[in-house]
Amino acid sequence: METEFWSDQDNSVEFVKGSKTATCTFSQQRYVGKIKKLAAEHPNEVEIVAENKNSIVAHIPVSYVKISPPRQMSDEQRQAAGERLKASRKEREVEQ
Repeated sequence: METEFWSDQDNSVEFVKGSKTATCTFSQQRYVGKIKKLAAEHPNEVEIVAENKNSIVAHIPVSYVKISPPRQMSDEQRQAAGERLKASRKEREVEQ
């Protein structure tokens, strides 16, 4: 559904206290993709209301809304994660 509407710079989540559904508007592509994936995986819970080439508006359960600080990793944890990623990539190359 191609529609001309909100600014291509908006990112917002709105809901009324006590409601079960939130309305979200995203232009940031990582969230646009996440909403599309959630709608495909949970069609009874996530409804895409409108979208254009850069933005999306959807209704989602309020329980999907979460605010948390970014994960903090020590240098050792970051290095270990990098090594696991390298090993995983190498393993995939061997399988192909």
